[in-house]
Amino acid sequence: MRIPVQSTSLMNHDRVVIVGGGPAGSFFAIHLLREAKRLNRNIEVVIVEKRGPSHLNFDDFQCKGCNFCAGLISPRLNEILEECGLVVPAEIIQERIDYVWIHGQWKNLRLRVPNDKQMYAVFRGSLPGRRTGRPAGFDGFLLGEAVKEGARIQYGEVQTIAYGASGMPELTIKTPSRETVSLDASFVSIATGINAHCGVDYSADGLIASVKRLNPSFVPGKTRRALIFELDVGEDFLKRNMNREIYFIEYGSKHLAVEHTALIPKGRFLTVALIGKCIDEAVLPRDSRQIVHDFLTLPQIDSILPGIAAAPLACICAPRMTVATAAFPFGDRFAIIGDAVGSRLNKDGLYSAHETASHLAQVVLHEGIDKQSLARGYGKTVKWLVADNRFGRTVFAMSRVAFTKPLVSRIVYQAFATEYKVRDVRSRPLSAVLWKIASGTADYQEVFREICGYHVLRSVLAGAAVTVRNVAFEMLLGVRWGEYGRYPTVVLKEKREALKEQLASSLGMELGKSPDFERMYWIKIRGSEEEIMEELAKFGQPNARFLKVRIVNMKQTQGAPNHVGSVIRYSVPFVQLTAELRLTNRVRCETLLYQADEGLVDHGKLIFNVAPTTDGNRRLSIYAEFDYKKGNDFASRMMWKGARLLFPEFVHDIAWNHALCTIKEDVERKRDRAL
Repeated sequence: MRIPVQSTSLMNHDRVVIVGGGPAGSFFAIHLLREAKRLNRNIEVVIVEKRGPSHLNFDDFQCKGCNFCAGLISPRLNEILEECGLVVPAEIIQERIDYVWIHGQWKNLRLRVPNDKQMYAVFRGSLPGRRTGRPAGFDGFLLGEAVKEGARIQYGEVQTIAYGASGMPELTIKTPSRETVSLDASFVSIATGINAHCGVDYSADGLIASVKRLNPSFVPGKTRRALIFELDVGEDFLKRNMNREIYFIEYGSKHLAVEHTALIPKGRFLTVALIGKCIDEAVLPRDSRQIVHDFLTLPQIDSILPGIAAAPLACICAPRMTVATAAFPFGDRFAIIGDAVGSRLNKDGLYSAHETASHLAQVVLHEGIDKQSLARGYGKTVKWLVADNRFGRTVFAMSRVAFTKPLVSRIVYQAFATEYKVRDVRSRPLSAVLWKIASGTADYQEVFREICGYHVLRSVLAGAAVTVRNVAFEMLLGVRWGEYGRYPTVVLKEKREALKEQLASSLGMELGKSPDFERMYWIKIRGSEEEIMEELAKFGQPNARFLKVRIVNMKQTQGAPNHVGSVIRYSVPFVQLTAELRLTNRVRCETLLYQADEGLVDHGKLIFNVAPTTDGNRRLSIYAEFDYKKGNDFASRMMWKGARLLFPEFVHDIAWNHALCTIKEDVERKRDRAL
C-alpha cells in the first residue's frame, strides 16, 4: 500500500532522477540546478542514460548511436542557448546557414537568414559511422554542460517506475553489466523521447506502460514515421550546390507521396529528412532503400543536386515523430518532457524540448511536485503545445496548397518577388511570414494570424493580379516554359545600387542616374564564364532557345557573336518598327555592353555580366536602361506614347525571366552531360 509523502516541494538533499540524457533531460538538469543554486537549495540530480559513452576512455559525454533527428538549430533556439551561456563548440557546428530555400511547384523562394540571427546544422549523436576523427554531437555537449552544473550520470536502462512503500517513486534500472538495481527519487523527469526502439510506437514501451499505471489518465501522444538518411557526397559537391543553404520541399510526385522534405548540409554529408504518405504506408526497412532511390531521382532533387542519386548512403533510420501532444503527462512526483510529451509540428523539436524542460524546472521548484501543482504550472506548457499544433496543422495545410498547386505557387512567388522588388526589407509581410514558417522562429498561432492579416492578403492579391497579367502576356508573346525549370531572377531592392556600381566598375563608365526605364535581373548558374558566354553568343542566332518572342524578331545582322561590332536587330513586323543593339564593349569573359540606336529609344543600354559567387559558381546579371522618345510636336508625342503602350515595362520582366531560366538550364545540362 502506498503511503502518501507529506512534502510536496523539493527540499534540500532531495534527489531528482532524469530518465534520458538527450536535450530535454540535459536542459531540465541545467535549469533545475541553476535555479536551485539561486534559491540556496542543495538538490542531487541523477541522469540515467541507457546509451553508453562512445569511447571507453572517454573524456567527454558523447554517447553511442543515433539520435534520430535532422539536427537543425533554429535562430530561436540559438538565442536561448546564448541567453543560457551555452556556447556550442565550433567542432560540433557542421554548417552555418545563410539562406533557406522553399521549393515550390512554380519557383523556388530564397529567404536570407537575418544578419542578427544564427542558424546552423549539427549531428546529434556519434553517427554516421563514416565520420572521421572524434565524433562531436550536440546532445553530448548539452549532457556535458549538465554535468558541469552538478548532475551525475548513471548509465543503464530504466525499465519501470512505481511508487514505493514510502510513496516515493522507485526506478528499476538494468545496468550495462546486466544487473538490476533500484533507485528512489523525490521527483522523476521522464525525457526518454519516443524512439527508445527506432520505428516502434513508444506507447508500447515498458517504461511508458508503467507511467500509465502511475497515472491512468495519461494518454501518449500520436506519432508517425519519418525517414532520415545521410549521404556521403563530399564538401566540394555541397559547396557547389548548397553552400550554406538548406532546402524545404513541400511535394514529391504522383508515385512518391512526400509532404515535407528537409535537405541539410553537414560538412561532407547531406542529411535528408522525409515525411509523407509513402513512408506511413511503407514496410520498413524493406522499402526504405527504394524510397531513397525514388526520392533522389525526382526532377526537383536532381535540379538542386545533379547526380545525387549516385552518392553512397552513409546512414539511414525510420524514427517516429510526434504529431499530437500527450494528455496528462504528469502525476504525483513525476512528469514527462521532450518528445514523449509532444513537439511542435514538423519544426524545431529541440526548441520544444527546451520549453517543456525549462518550464517544468521552474514549476517543481516554485509551485510543487504533486499532481495538482504540476497541473496548474506545467499544464500550461502542455496546453501551449496542444494549441500550437492545432494552428500548425492549419498552417502546413495552407503551405502545402501554396507550394504544391502550380497556379497558387506561382501567385505566392509573384507576391514574394514583388515585395522584394518594390518594398524595403522591413515592409515585406509575406516574406516575413514565410521566414517564420521555414525557420520555426514563431508560434504557429502567430503565423496563422499573420497569414490571415491584411498586409499578407494584400501582397497575395497583388501577386494574383500580376500572375493573371503575366499569364495572358506569355500566351500573347508565345512564351512557353515546357521543360525549363523556373528559378528566381529578382534583384532585391537594396541590392540594386551595388549591382549598378559593379557593372559601372567593370565597364569603366557611369550608368544613368534616373533613366525612364531601368530593369535588373540575375540568376546563379553552375558553369564557368566561358560556358555562359558561349550560350550568350547565341543571342540573335537561329539556334538560340532564349528570347523567342512571337511578336518580335531578333536577328544578328553584322559582326561575329560576342565580338565588338556585332549588331542585333529587333523588328516588329505588324507595325514596321525596328531597332538595333550594337555591342560596343566587351570585358574579357565578364561583361558585354550593347548600346541601342536612337530609332525607338534614347541612350539605351543592355549589359550582360558574369561574376563568380562564393560557392564557386557564377551569377549572370542583366541590366537594361533607356530613355523613351518624347517627340517635338503633338503628333510625334502621341505616336511615341502609342509605341510605348505596345511594349509596357512588365513585358521585359516576362521575356528576361524566361530567358535567364532558359540560359541556366541549357548551360547546366550541357555541363552535366560533359561531366
